[in-house]
Amino acid sequence: MAKRALALLLTLLLLAPAALAEVTGPLFEAESMSDSGAEDTGIFIFTQNRLEGLVDAEGNVLCEAQFGDLSYAGSGFYKATNEGGFNTSALVNAGGEAVTPYEYSDFDVISPNWAVGVVLEGTDDKDGSDYNVIFGEKKYAVIVRNDVFYLPQKKLVGTLERAKYSRAREAGINGWLLVMDRADAVTAYDFDFNATQTQLKNMFDAEVVVQSENELSPKALYSAVTGEKLAEREYTGLNNIARGYTAFYDGEQRLYGILNPQGEEICPPSFSSVNSTLYAGRYVKVSLNGADGASTEGLYDLDEQKLAIPCAYQRVYVWGSKAPINNGYVCVEQDGKLGYTDLEGNVTCPIQYAKDNVSYYGCTLGATDLTGAVTLIAADGTVTALEGVTKLDTKNGLTNSDGRFLTVENADGKHAVVDWHGEKLVDFVLDYGAAIYGKDCLFTGKSLFKIENE
Repeated sequence: MAKRALALLLTLLLLAPAALAEVTGPLFEAESMSDSGAEDTGIFIFTQNRLEGLVDAEGNVLCEAQFGDLSYAGSGFYKATNEGGFNTSALVNAGGEAVTPYEYSDFDVISPNWAVGVVLEGTDDKDGSDYNVIFGEKKYAVIVRNDVFYLPQKKLVGTLERAKYSRAREAGINGWLLVMDRADAVTAYDFDFNATQTQLKNMFDAEVVVQSENELSPKALYSAVTGEKLAEREYTGLNNIARGYTAFYDGEQRLYGILNPQGEEICPPSFSSVNSTLYAGRYVKVSLNGADGASTEGLYDLDEQKLAIPCAYQRVYVWGSKAPINNGYVCVEQDGKLGYTDLEGNVTCPIQYAKDNVSYYGCTLGATDLTGAVTLIAADGTVTALEGVTKLDTKNGLTNSDGRFLTVENADGKHAVVDWHGEKLVDFVLDYGAAIYGKDCLFTGKSLFKIENE
């Protein structure tokens, strides 16, 4: 398992008064630690006596070191392996409890409810193989079968041969499993793994369709997954968003609205486009074309059924795979300049910073001028010049705190931790930048510390 090792001068850290004033700990120490999956779960993999376990960001051991190898598989589950060779791994939860037998080589965790265990066998046929093998007699491996598990019941519900499984997703309407085979055909399976008829032709198709019961009946909305009739309403241009939500097109107004999984209109035709990417499980980007043809962006909240950010900006910034909302703020662009708003649409930081002259770190912007001076611009409008800092460190996933905490480097190559207002939390005693998770967890590669919030 690939691990990220970050060196920390722990003795110096504990002796530094500035650090002790704002940072407590260590909450937990180990021979080594990995943050694989920590951004998703707030849980870290640790190694003691060559065995691996799990600890949370508060230093609570969730699973004692007992596995030869742990790696994050997704949706809060981990692949656990205790011996070499094919088909010796299980899927375990954060408590270390196996939810599958130790009979698999790989897992496709589709959602918190569904996972597929992959059984392999070695092969010398490179062209016909599915995996490269790093260790062992065989250089390649081929899929023998795919076992499907319904995770809430820790139950093996069905098996699909190699040709019958390529990828899958959970249906937003009712949570059934949608599977695409290697010939690109889509099948829906219920919770007992009974195959049902589905009108989905692609994994990205909308889960709501328009059809008639017969040639004489009017068109209405139906679930493309279950066939259930949802509403007596005809739409055109239905596009899948996620979680069963669907964007519909109104040809007369030439605008898109949004339907919920029950086919109910939660947003009337209002937007020129609705992006299919879902952020934080509830937000989608939307846009509106002006009379001059220029497009402006906003952010729609599916849960609250309203605009969180109005369509008034050239761009709503998204930080990698994270939601546009960082620490309650959203970075927006207007006329080539950046600033911030809150979720009420109020501008909290003037939109006046040229995008080519600043770097975006969630709820913080960083700027370095021609003299090398570094300045932080917080989303609440606070501007702070950092003394003794030569650059912001961005190499080690430092912005997992939504940008509220950052690490900086001085001329001697030492690193410190500052908050978004430039307040120093850890002095220049780190050999490398430390990663920060959640609102207050400082991760060093061997230890966890707690940052005391304001």
